Amino acid sequence: MKKNKVINEGGINGLGESLVNQNSSAFKALKSIIIARSQGQTKAKKIESELLSLRFQMESYLSKSDEDTIIPAGRFIEQLLEKVGVSKKRFSDYIGYDYSNLISVLKGRRKVNPDLAMKAGKIFGIEPAIWLHIESKNELFTYRDKKPGDHEYSLLELMK
Repeated sequence: MKKNKVINEGGINGLGESLVNQNSSAFKALKSIIIARSQGQTKAKKIESELLSLRFQMESYLSKSDEDTIIPAGRFIEQLLEKVGVSKKRFSDYIGYDYSNLISVLKGRRKVNPDLAMKAGKIFGIEPAIWLHIESKNELFTYRDKKPGDHEYSLLELMK
């Protein structure tokens, strides 16, 4: 008999590291506790939780070496703006960043530069280095895919 398992791709911790049977009584009990507690939270606390969740997603993306999909660092900025209810235009005006350049960053056509990483880091409480690490990871991933038949380099071969 086939088990009826529903997979939560985010995992129980939001990092995608575990499978969860969403039909189990333990999961349903946990879910109802979380819902009950979240209803009593202030708007500020809910936003703080959302931002923390996105930060964990960013760190999880960085820690995965077998990622098939490139997520532009700007996409995380876009998600953060959605969570706090701030328009892209308002954000670009606030940080003194050209709106069309911001849109290009959000769509992945341009990279998050150190200036934008510093400003977004300060606003959202996420280390600027994380934004730049995401850009570096994506650049290496893209380069690796474009470089067919790369020579295998090794220290032992070099020392011969």
